[in-house]
Amino acid sequence: MVPFFQYADHSDDRICEWIAGAIEILPPLSEPQIRLRDILLAELGGFIESNAMGLLIAAPFAVRMPEEMQRAREPDLLYMSNQFAEAMQSNYVDSHGVGLVIEITDWRTRQQDYGQKFADYQMAGIPEYWVIDVDRQQADFYHLHNMLYQHALPSANIYTSPVLRGYNLAVADLF
Repeated sequence: MVPFFQYADHSDDRICEWIAGAIEILPPLSEPQIRLRDILLAELGGFIESNAMGLLIAAPFAVRMPEEMQRAREPDLLYMSNQFAEAMQSNYVDSHGVGLVIEITDWRTRQQDYGQKFADYQMAGIPEYWVIDVDRQQADFYHLHNMLYQHALPSANIYTSPVLRGYNLAVADLF
């Protein structure tokens, strides 16, 4: 049994998650996942920075779920608005401060990203969740409505984020 704060203090580049005191090591990102993450870091991160909206943070960086969930996740990317920036710790943030999480998935992590992580982010009340599948070249976007994620479809292949006001993503350009 590993206490949360010991887990959160890991200083290597591995992406691992804390589930009820156990540490689960996730597979490293593949080359296509890394390329997509870097594109999003540049484009989305540039938008966030130029509009002074907050921070876009890449894994490994933990999102601590509400205490009763006994979980911490490390999404591939997470957005935290300036409103909650002061609550950020050196290696984690509580889920109530996170506005958007992005998982860049492939065949190795697809089931978890659409399954347990989907449920965890929804239960934690994270307002927006993206799952971008590099193998299938597909992007799915979810908004929290009445504490349940609703699937949001892009309009004319353009996705407009409700959390990142003014941000429009050309979905086809991701692939």
